[in-house]
Amino acid sequence: MNMNITKIPFDFDYSKEDDILTIFDYSKPVKETIEFSEFLNVSVGADGEIVGFEIFDAGQFLGALNPSLNKEFLQKLTKVELEQKEYRNNFFVIIWLHSQKQVVSQPLPLLNKTTYESPLIASIH
Repeated sequence: MNMNITKIPFDFDYSKEDDILTIFDYSKPVKETIEFSEFLNVSVGADGEIVGFEIFDAGQFLGALNPSLNKEFLQKLTKVELEQKEYRNNFFVIIWLHSQKQVVSQPLPLLNKTTYESPLIASIH
């Protein structure tokens, strides 16, 4: 089995005022957007690959994973790359964040598609 994972450059935008980091491959159409948590929306393309993220309260969310990923770091982003692998209904994702002279590779929490239930839908049960 080939486990090679390639870093793919993605477009990005960071809103300091709203603290939202948007990461997208605008060349690929979105088939569906999944709300994985109150902090994270994931957009999936026709082939099942991740084509985008919206990270809300990005400084807080990413900062909980890595304290150096704060609002100041995110404001100075120059490049974003993703590594992703799908395995048995799970997405494994690493975000490479380039900010001036510093590069941080940040794995995201495991994104399990099988146990996913929208928090909005869950709240009405």
